[in-house]
Amino acid sequence: MNGTSERLSEFRAPRMTKLERARWDADDSGRLVRMLREERGLTRSQLAEAAGVPHVEVVRFEAGATIPSEPMLIRLTRALGYHA
Repeated sequence: MNGTSERLSEFRAPRMTKLERARWDADDSGRLVRMLREERGLTRSQLAEAAGVPHVEVVRFEAGATIPSEPMLIRLTRALGYHA
C-alpha cells in the first residue's frame, strides 16, 4: 500500500449496530473529506468557496458534528475533483 491507500485502510468499520454504524459513517465521511482536502492543499475556506457551501458547514462536517445533505456532499466531492 502507499499514501492514500494506506490511510484509507483506517476507514474500514468493525462490526457494530446500525446506530453505531451511522455515527461511524458520519465521522469517517468528515475525516475522509478533511484528508482529501489537505492532500490537495486546500483550506476549509477554499473548499467551501469552491463547493459553494458555507465555511461553517465544512468545519462542522469535518469535525463530525453534522452530516451533510446529499447535494452538499456532491458539491464537496466535486470541488475535491471527484465526479460521479
